Amino acid sequence: MATLRRSFSYRLLCAIFFTPIFVVGIIFLILWLSLRPHHPKFHVKEFTLRGLGQTNGYLNVNVTVRNPSHRVRIYYDSMRGSVYYKDQRVGVVSVFESHYQEPKNTTILHYVYNEPLTLTTQASNNQRTIEIMNDRTQGMVVYSLQFKSVIKYKGSMWDKRSHRMHATCNVGVGPNGVILAKYKDRKCHVHMS
Repeated sequence: MATLRRSFSYRLLCAIFFTPIFVVGIIFLILWLSLRPHHPKFHVKEFTLRGLGQTNGYLNVNVTVRNPSHRVRIYYDSMRGSVYYKDQRVGVVSVFESHYQEPKNTTILHYVYNEPLTLTTQASNNQRTIEIMNDRTQGMVVYSLQFKSVIKYKGSMWDKRSHRMHATCNVGVGPNGVILAKYKDRKCHVHMS
């Protein structure tokens, strides 16, 4: 009988001690799930690149950026966009200075670049130009569209520290310089540091 009372009192003591810890843990889990920020999502809608290495270069980019968070706004510091062919930059442009993006909101980034587009280093310009021409004759040239910005997540009562955001979108264009159908609306890789 004494062991039964000891067993019962031991169970009661454990229940009194562990139940509040369990309840508080569940509350923190729910709060964390509802308030944690999600990375922005980038999708390429339109991309045209013509006249690489010529005086009449033309770059047209249309990208959507989605804030998937329910309660967290995103503050973007100035954002820069660059286009690369393999490891060489073809063009760079400032997309916007600073911008707040509300929760569950989509922003359209659209820019047109009407200046000569050239590969950045002269040493391998000829080799890269030959590679681009070979890819074009085969039917597809793959470029890398990259966006860089410093962002902050802002909740209703808290501000989070700054993060460096780097979004990379691989874009394949046909011989006419227009994005191929299989690359349209493709999700871009977003890396935060």
